Amino acid sequence: MKQRHKLILTGVIPILGVSAIIISIGLGGRLPGLAGEIFRKITGFMFTPVFLELSFAFLGLIAVFSINAIRLQREGDDYVSLEINDEQDQPKP
Repeated sequence: MKQRHKLILTGVIPILGVSAIIISIGLGGRLPGLAGEIFRKITGFMFTPVFLELSFAFLGLIAVFSINAIRLQREGDDYVSLEINDEQDQPKP
């Protein structure tokens, strides 16, 4: 698998996970009994005007943090050090 495909997959998997959560909450409303009522209530709260933005912002943050966690796990959290040569700063005679 090419490096580009791996990078795209790293970003797409958490986004698909968040989409699966939203779809499963919507489909959970089709369940009979108390479970269906709970999922319908969650869906109703989730798609009201104020909570719509908040819930999608929260799910978006979860996606961003999971992408960052995957990247940190793969690459490590080392700082980048910058080397400066003092010889280049001084003008030559």
